[in-house]
Amino acid sequence: MTPSELFRLLKTRGIRPRRSLGQHFLTSRLYLDRIVQLANLGPQDAVLEVGAGTGLLTARLAEQAGAVVAVEVDPQLAELLEDLVTVHPHVRVLRADALELDLCAVFPPGMRRKVVANLPYGIASPLLVRLLEEVPDLERLVVTVQEEVARRLVARPGTADYGLLTVLVRFHAETELAFRIPPSAFVPPPRVTSAVVVLTPRPRPEGVDYELFRTLARAAFGQRRKQLRRAWAPVVPAQRLEEAARLAGVDLRRRGETLSVEEFAAVASALAAGACHE
Repeated sequence: MTPSELFRLLKTRGIRPRRSLGQHFLTSRLYLDRIVQLANLGPQDAVLEVGAGTGLLTARLAEQAGAVVAVEVDPQLAELLEDLVTVHPHVRVLRADALELDLCAVFPPGMRRKVVANLPYGIASPLLVRLLEEVPDLERLVVTVQEEVARRLVARPGTADYGLLTVLVRFHAETELAFRIPPSAFVPPPRVTSAVVVLTPRPRPEGVDYELFRTLARAAFGQRRKQLRRAWAPVVPAQRLEEAARLAGVDLRRRGETLSVEEFAAVASALAAGACHE
């Protein structure tokens, strides 16, 4: 569908894209096809698409996946989407806010779980963290986000883009920036460049309490200019912290932005081990 064709369709339905909901619809056949190719779909795959919008990506997913769950919060767009996917009985449209869904329950049982979506800008970060935290056995995520968010997802320790989102996501998954998409590929064009990121979930590190890991990460980046000794003081008693840092090989004079995911995990593991022996 060309941009002009999409505009005509939306006008016919009385739909105006809402920037408040991050409604920028990807219309480029080239980029849509590349996204689907990255997902490596087959009949055993169940795909969750959040922010399905006008169904241009949904239809491509339906051609290759065994099941598609398309989530759309805008009632007008959801109605349009339902009309457009009637030829695909294995596509289910959910009129819902993705952040309020039971994300595990939306996937049909017995199928491989994947996420392929042009994520609404406003919910991309919290939704990715929730998916990785709450949905077991996710096999692959291919998501379009703002380039700024993409840089944070793939950032390295010590860089300006490295932060809490980086650490929480990379605890669960490997990340790769696949390609960028210019504003001209969307209707209406956003004010920023977008990028497609591939996330490949991996098993959680053994012996690491994730709640404790997350607490340490939030404290470190909540006061990212402070040394770890001061940033972690409110959440860990000083003596325990000193011992855990020594066992993990982490210098408490460092700042959180310099620690790798593995180092955060090592401190969390050492703290948990120390608590077990008390």
